[in-house]
Amino acid sequence: MKLTGKCKEDFEKWYTKPLREKVALHRSVEFFKTYTPSMQYGVYVDFFDSVDIDIDTKLCGYLKYDYSIKDKISHGLLFTEYDWSTTRQEARTKAIEKANEIYNL
Repeated sequence: MKLTGKCKEDFEKWYTKPLREKVALHRSVEFFKTYTPSMQYGVYVDFFDSVDIDIDTKLCGYLKYDYSIKDKISHGLLFTEYDWSTTRQEARTKAIEKANEIYNL
């Protein structure tokens, strides 16, 4: 679950800026990398929310997960995945990778 290109650059600016404004402690992107994958996912979702991209993963049937990515402004569906994942963690990883791809377009 890694970001690339412009998305990575903008995430790193977004991630460090609020912390500098709100608390004296400065956290680097290196600190972010120590988070567990589920914690990283939560931070990524907050970042994508801040740029009006909504990420949703859900259980759709017996042990099958999918995800969707929507434009929060127009409420339009940008992407939905029906290539079922067997775990929520796998669906989360795929969702972040696809949101990264969409952002970089």
